Parts: sequence; structure tokens; C-alpha cells
Amino acid sequence: MENATHYFARQPIVDAGKNTFGFEFFYRNNIGESAFDNPRAATASILVALLNQIGLQSSAGGRIVFINIDPSILLTDLLLAAPPRRFVFELHADIHLGSKEREALRIFHARGYRFALTNLKPIPDLDIHYGALLPYIDYIKFDASGSDADLLPDALKAVKGKKLIAERIEFEEVFDAFRGFGFNYFQGYFFEAPTLMEHNRIDPKHLGVVKIYNMLLRNTPIEQVAKELKNHNELTMQLLQYLNSTSMKNAFPNRSVEEIITKVGKDRLKHWLSLIIFSKTGQAIDDDKSPFSKLMEQRIDVMHCTISALQSEDEQLFENARLMAFLSLMEPVLGVPLKTLLDHVPVEQSIEDALLLHSGRLGKIFALALALEKDDAALIRVLMGDLGLEEEILPTLKNMIKM
Repeated sequence: MENATHYFARQPIVDAGKNTFGFEFFYRNNIGESAFDNPRAATASILVALLNQIGLQSSAGGRIVFINIDPSILLTDLLLAAPPRRFVFELHADIHLGSKEREALRIFHARGYRFALTNLKPIPDLDIHYGALLPYIDYIKFDASGSDADLLPDALKAVKGKKLIAERIEFEEVFDAFRGFGFNYFQGYFFEAPTLMEHNRIDPKHLGVVKIYNMLLRNTPIEQVAKELKNHNELTMQLLQYLNSTSMKNAFPNRSVEEIITKVGKDRLKHWLSLIIFSKTGQAIDDDKSPFSKLMEQRIDVMHCTISALQSEDEQLFENARLMAFLSLMEPVLGVPLKTLLDHVPVEQSIEDALLLHSGRLGKIFALALALEKDDAALIRVLMGDLGLEEEILPTLKNMIKM
């Protein structure tokens, strides 16, 4: 099955013992190149990939994530969608921050967000040159490829108390020299070149994202927002992965979309949706759905049709079937075993058993959908018998299979 692909590059940041401390992630476009026209969209695209698509655990494990940002991002709410303890946002040493950006930097820092000053060179009077920014900077990244060793001691005095990273290290002698200067962390081709990474991607429709965002801005009742979200399966999958990435573990029962977004809260949803909107800036808004999105809709339709044929009036059964369809397709999209995903996105035991063991009525309904997708006639007959389904429903179910 072909599907959309997300590209980005990753380079490790190591400590003095060459153990990986964190990773810097670099934007790559849809053909794997670093060129971009819109710096805010590039940053938002990386955040969406890490938080919604791939997940922080799969992309970085428990390590710190470093991402370059354009100063204009400070004037948006994009960073609010990211968990502060997992990220360090890098500002280039050549940037100029106006009064509004500096005030936004101060506010973000006060809220626990961490920042790095990158590509820094040991210039004279460094503390005077960057004095307005240094109180809000946690990491200083010196360019090891062009640093004047004579100026470095005074520069280090100016940034005393900051965590030091030597970047662009290409030779062991340079690594040894900066380690001797007391640097904490190191980055460069000497340790590892940036590695291009590819991951499956499911993108929500841009117009649907904007519509839900506007509903939240209008303070629409949460049950209406949940109803609209049910029309956007790709977005619901991203929301589940986002909650996994931001460690909202065991925080909600995961019984329905409405319960999930009620727990998340409208403000957090708005920050999350704005991140997606920015990430899609400049992209076509009417792209065809990916094969994974089509399969997800098909799986939901088959399971709902089966439940209706059983003449069940249990609305929660329909909600559970929808949630199962989302979760079952996160495995091939993210490349992570379903059991591992469920450890991070906890659900009721009955839903987990239905997904993993195909146990209970819900598990048999799910197993029937899978059997129909594989056109396994023998298993279809067994499951229909177990569920007590009439033969007359089988042509309807088969007609829903478009693969």
C-alpha cells in the first residue's frame, strides 16, 4: 500500500563521554531536501511530525529535542502545543528580536520553555551584544568550525552558568579541545552526520482543521466539536498520537472522542490545531486522502454496519468501534507494535483485548472486518456464525471493501 511520506533529518547531540544526550531535528520537504520558503511552516511541520505523526518516543526516545525556530514563531501560539520539558528551541545568533519578540521570549521562558542561542562565535563583548537575550537562554551553541580560540575564554565568562554545546565538530582534536574548555555537549559530523528519516504520514484536510479551530474560537459546545471531529478521521488519529507524545498517560478513559477532547480542553485543542494549520501553509487544501485514511473509513463503516445488523442500540459500542479503527491503523502508520502503542495510549481493558486478542463481541466484530479485508471466506463464515449474523448481510459488507 502506498502512502504519503514525511521526511526530516536527525543528528545526535552527545555528552563528553559520547553518549547521546539529545537530537536536533531538521526540516526536509516532500522530496527530502532542506529548502523551504516559509520558516514558520517548516517549524510547524517538524512539530506536527514529531508530536502527531511519529511520536516523540519513536523519534527521540526519552531524549531532549532541539529544533530551530524563526523569531516570528514567538508571536504565535505554536510552541504552546509542545511539552516544554521535551524541547529546546534554537534561535540563530544572527537574529534580531524586536521588543515584541523579546517580551514573548520572556513569557515563554517564564512558562518553562527552554531556548538555545546557536551558531554563536566568540566575539568581543559578547555579554553586551546579547545581554537582552541571555536571561532567557538556557543553552549556548558555539560554532566549533570557526571559533577563535584566543577569544573563547572571555566569551565563556560572558555566558557563565549556561549549558554549552560545541557544534560542527569534525575532528577528534577539536572535540578534545572544546571538552578541555569545559563544554557540556557536542554535535557534528565527527559523531554522526544528519540522517534523513522517512515515516508514513496521514494528513487531515486543511479546511476541516480550520473549521474545528473556528468552532473552538466561537466557544461552540464541546459535544458539537466532537461531532464535527468524527468527520475527520485523520485528525482524530493525530490527536491520539499527540496525547501519547505529550505524556497525557492514564489521564482519560478513552471511551469516546467527546470524552477525550473534554479532558484535553478547548485551549489546548486550539494550540494543537493552530500548529497543524501553520504546518500546512502553502500546501494544497484539497489533497486526496491517503490510502491509510481510506482504509480507516472503510474499517469504521464495516464495523458500524455489522453493529447495526446485530440490532444493537448501544451507542458506546459504535464509539468503541470507531476508536478501535483509529488505534488499529496507528501501528502501520507509525511502525510501532500495537501493544507498545496501547502502553502509551491507554484504553479500557475490553478494547485492548478486542484489538489484541479479538475477544468478546467487539473483538469478533473487529476480526470480521479484518477477515473481509483479506477475503478469508472460511474465517468470515466462522465469525458471522459466532456473532449470529444472517447471510443476507454479507454482500453489503463485501461491497464496502474497496481494496
